[in-house]
Amino acid sequence: MAELRINNIRNGKSDWMIEAMGLRPGMSVLDCTLGLATDSIVASYIAGPTGSVIGLEHSPIIALIVSEGLAHFSCMDTDITQALRRIQVIESSYHTYLAGLPPKCVDVVYFDPMFRNPIVTSCALQPMRNLADNSAITEQAIEMAYRVAKSRIVIKETIYSKEFVRLGITTLTGGKYSNIRYGIIEVN
Repeated sequence: MAELRINNIRNGKSDWMIEAMGLRPGMSVLDCTLGLATDSIVASYIAGPTGSVIGLEHSPIIALIVSEGLAHFSCMDTDITQALRRIQVIESSYHTYLAGLPPKCVDVVYFDPMFRNPIVTSCALQPMRNLADNSAITEQAIEMAYRVAKSRIVIKETIYSKEFVRLGITTLTGGKYSNIRYGIIEVN
């Protein structure tokens, strides 16, 4: 999926996540919920060699598999392979990691939690569901993210999710026909 999204970007199409992040070359992203790293790969491609992407993964098994894949998988497109290699995978809960960071140290903090109401047609994540952290994002996590972000906090959820309301997020973006929305919290 990351390769398809990157090719769409190259062909002049927009990517809702990148727009929600306001991501540009040279920026830094902390992906608090790495999973299979699709979003981090796209972010790393956009941030480029002068930017950085750190992906946190709570599950030791998922962190190991994804870090090995990012380190060893080679794509025919060398720019995408380089984007894979630039992602730093850290096995940690985002609560623990965010608590240890200094203020205003990363441009964008990103959350893509396991959806409260999963999209049943998206089968890629089904095998991981039992291994992944299925807990909801806490208000405390948002407060910690607010402390460390320079620009934005972005949360990915389904279109009908009540999580945006629960967390007080009112700025949403996403495709007209998409089941996904990105909630944006401006830090500045």
